[in-house]
Amino acid sequence: MKKLGWMFALLVLLMGLVACGGDDFAGDSEANGETKSEETATNGDSEEGSSNESSEKAEKEEKAAEPKLELVQQAEGAWEDSIGETWVHSSAVYENTGDTPVSIGETQMTFESESGEVLGTAPMIYAVPEVVQPGETAFISESTILEGVSADQFAGTSFNFGFDQADTESNVLEVSGTKGTKGDEYTPYKVTGKVKNTTDAMQEDIRLAAGLFSSDGELLGVLTGSVDVGVNPGSEAGFELTYPEIPKENVDKIKKVEVKAYAWTW
Repeated sequence: MKKLGWMFALLVLLMGLVACGGDDFAGDSEANGETKSEETATNGDSEEGSSNESSEKAEKEEKAAEPKLELVQQAEGAWEDSIGETWVHSSAVYENTGDTPVSIGETQMTFESESGEVLGTAPMIYAVPEVVQPGETAFISESTILEGVSADQFAGTSFNFGFDQADTESNVLEVSGTKGTKGDEYTPYKVTGKVKNTTDAMQEDIRLAAGLFSSDGELLGVLTGSVDVGVNPGSEAGFELTYPEIPKENVDKIKKVEVKAYAWTW
């Protein structure tokens, strides 16, 4: 009986995790951000026309209230390291283009050849910050090894991502003293600075991302990291971001660094 009880409890827990893990909306890097809707004909008498107009109005209001998230910039590049392994770096900027806060779920990156052949994937990548307000942006990034292919076979990355209307605050924190510097052959670029806990509770998991841009605003890469020690309300902690590695040919083009930080909670 005890064994059956434990099995039932485990089943309930798994069902709860599945229910919490889904997103109601999905996006990808092929979408152009246009809203598609069907036009309704209003033939017939004025009463039927009035009913159709009310239905259309309600549908438009419902559409306007839906969360909207678009991938507005992306960057990628591939190279071979000193032992002949092929690495790829892909990063992107998401923008909340709607009128309601958005919670960003998981992203999967698919690395492709010129012909569309899948060279590899990187699932379960998360954006910084996780919650974005209307008009705000988030960064996402990953570097990984592509097994059994050469760097010149890589042609681009497609993104698939989930999102939903947010029911939590953004918990975005203040960043100061941001500085970007060239690194060495192992860490091509480094971003340092301080993050301040502007919430009213101690934060033990602060996540950061640094968007690296050219002088004309082109995305060149994104570095990510975290502060994993407790930071009291009003206190600051230093950070150093060097991961993931970006293509070395992009380093000299970096003219602007933008760092985002937020307090992650369950």
